[in-house]
Amino acid sequence: MIELRNVSKSFDDKKVLDSFSAVFDKGSYLLKGPSGIGKTTCIRLILGLIDPDEGEIQRPSDMRFAVCFQEDRLFEKETVLTNAIAVNEGVSITDATNAILELLPSDSLNKKAGELSGGMKRRLAVIRAMLHDSDCVILDEPFTGLDDEARAKTLSFIKERLNGRLLIITSHDERGLDDLAVVNI
Repeated sequence: MIELRNVSKSFDDKKVLDSFSAVFDKGSYLLKGPSGIGKTTCIRLILGLIDPDEGEIQRPSDMRFAVCFQEDRLFEKETVLTNAIAVNEGVSITDATNAILELLPSDSLNKKAGELSGGMKRRLAVIRAMLHDSDCVILDEPFTGLDDEARAKTLSFIKERLNGRLLIITSHDERGLDDLAVVNI
């Protein structure tokens, strides 16, 4: 369980979060709000990448996170397959290949990540996160740049590979996410 209690965060005198509280227990959550409202800041607070100005964040000290950041954070000069396994110790080449083939064309396996389209890079970032051994999966705007078909396939991929883990997705677009508990920022 992750709990935020009366969390506030400002950057350069601009308050991004103001006494925000939420509980993320077992299940899947949509952290919802318009662009610029503080969804990514909330994610960064949950991950411990930044500290709140006020309030408390409680999470198990041994909680393992898998994250797809808003930026793809890929190794542009490495292959798609290398990107999928690079941060996923213990994932076999076969499992990584099968995951890639669910969302990307077969000819992309040995392409450099930098050669992919924006939507393909986004799907690779999601693949990498979903392959990671974790207790909680956080996907920050995972559908950016995806057309409707790719979005639907990616969402199905995420749900099929969740395996009981806590899921937090940020998005301003709710299509296909109606079975997630909504947390408004």
